Amino acid sequence: MKPVILSFVLSSSILVVTAFAQTQAVSTASAPVTEEIVVTASALPEKIESTPASATVVTRDEIEQRGARDLADVLREVPGLTISRTGSEGKATSLFTRGSNSTHTLVLWNGIELNNPYFSGYDWGRFSTAGVERVEIVRGPFSALYGSEAVAGVVNVLTTPSRSSLSGSYESGSHGLQNARAGGTYAGTSLTLAADFEHRQDDGFNPNDDFSQNVESLLFRWSPSKQFSLGVAVRHTSYDLGIPFNTNADGTQFIPSPQRRQKGTEQQIAIPIQQSLGGAFSYDLALSESRRSDDFTDPQDPFGTVTTATASTTRRARLTTRTITTVGTIVAGGEYERAVVNDRNNFGVNLSDDRRSSNSLFAEDRISKPIGGSWRFEISLGARYDRFDTFGSQTSPRLAAAWIRGSHKIRVGFGEAFRAPSVGELYFPFFGNSKLNPEHSRSAELGYDYSFGRSGLFSMTLFRSTFRDLIIFDNTTFRFGNVGRARSEGVELGLSANLTSALYSQFSYTYLGTRQDETGQALLRRPRNSGSIFLGYRLGSLDTNIALQHTGQRLDVLPVAPFSNVTARAYTTIDVNAQWHLAHVTPFVKIENAGNKRYEEVLGYRSPSRRASVGLRFGL
Repeated sequence: MKPVILSFVLSSSILVVTAFAQTQAVSTASAPVTEEIVVTASALPEKIESTPASATVVTRDEIEQRGARDLADVLREVPGLTISRTGSEGKATSLFTRGSNSTHTLVLWNGIELNNPYFSGYDWGRFSTAGVERVEIVRGPFSALYGSEAVAGVVNVLTTPSRSSLSGSYESGSHGLQNARAGGTYAGTSLTLAADFEHRQDDGFNPNDDFSQNVESLLFRWSPSKQFSLGVAVRHTSYDLGIPFNTNADGTQFIPSPQRRQKGTEQQIAIPIQQSLGGAFSYDLALSESRRSDDFTDPQDPFGTVTTATASTTRRARLTTRTITTVGTIVAGGEYERAVVNDRNNFGVNLSDDRRSSNSLFAEDRISKPIGGSWRFEISLGARYDRFDTFGSQTSPRLAAAWIRGSHKIRVGFGEAFRAPSVGELYFPFFGNSKLNPEHSRSAELGYDYSFGRSGLFSMTLFRSTFRDLIIFDNTTFRFGNVGRARSEGVELGLSANLTSALYSQFSYTYLGTRQDETGQALLRRPRNSGSIFLGYRLGSLDTNIALQHTGQRLDVLPVAPFSNVTARAYTTIDVNAQWHLAHVTPFVKIENAGNKRYEEVLGYRSPSRRASVGLRFGL
């Protein structure tokens, strides 16, 4: 990292926090700390001000403030995260956490893993905000708790309601956008219910750029006593979309592809059981199954008709116990996972019930101790042992600590993490390599947080990670191999603050340096500078806000011959929102990309131009 830039960022941040703290000294001196609770960082409930992890929480209210339809657009404003989408809504979307690969972030829905076992990672292109109550993002290595793919962070999407309600919305916009949602929740003493349905239709911005989607989710939990609960969680998504462009036969240019289509489904079902025995001991048992299918067809491909069909099923059983002891709360448990993948195309079968299975044991000690009269010490110390049937075993340690005094928190963390080879990397015909080993990482961070009571939170984190044994296509053997090495380092800043009773804001900034050890070049599609500014103003029942999102220059690759590396241009987008909060209804107007900026998140795939929409939300 360049010393001048780092010094400027740190100095500016300290001045901002100091000035804001002085203006808030009177109003927040006696204010209680924020009661935001996170469960992802240590598999037990803890306040975000106490956790030694680098964590961000996005609530339902914040999602509605932004009028966000997709979670990818919510995650853009989180420090340390980069989103790259190949065109308009619904298209393939990747998430990069702290400069790591898109396969290095674990994605959970109510604790159920969503990552694709075929070629790892998760496509965020079709993850709607429908039914989402909150999103917890923890950054850093978490394989010690979650195993494979939690290399750079974990995103946990939660749908458990906090109150009973009936709600719905309808939105209509330019370019054929129609989005309708209806849902209901019940939060009783012994029964919790949440059901949600959404349908979207979008014509897109080019011929054969349309996108349609249905999302259904159901959550049920029965708690006959405070010591026991039994539940069922179900989620189902179906989609159909067009892909407007393809390369020609010699790969020299993009041409229209009027019949290039993709459709598929994704579904999860889980049975969670929770029980407390004697107060000092409790356990969670979760049995889950995740299925997905993706079908692709193009009868006018330059090389003739092309069809592919991929289906995968992953089953898991995870037991987590918690024991309160004199040396902290011990979280321990085990997990079993089995993934099966089938893939075929018009030339034949590529994968037929090819599988990968693993068993694991993990333990973590979560300690909270006062030091003197005003300091408190928080520590998480854990490790996990995974054994796979493909490559053998892997051990992942993690240590995180925080020193807290009043509104100030200093935290440090270190950990090692891994990603297991996917089924496709292991067994895909001609290119797969059954002798692959896992990818490895080693990461460290140093952070500082300052809480403004209920008025806001400032966070700053310096991080550094090294990656080895990365799985890439080896041109010497024409197969996948553990031949990649890379590193990333940077600083991430976040500020959420109510400046006055009417003015609220959020700010994020990430400085990122990445490098491939083999070539010395930066990693693809990771901007060196990125950030966002979100400002809102309330005047009676009227709530208006504006969001600026900046993505700096980054290395990318030409999508056509000669497929060389080039520098992609920086861009800044502006979204404007206005909402009128009445008794039970909220009319709203939104303009996305209000400046009509022409830009490409991924070279060759033009992002959407300006779109205006109007809608109505209701809630009882």
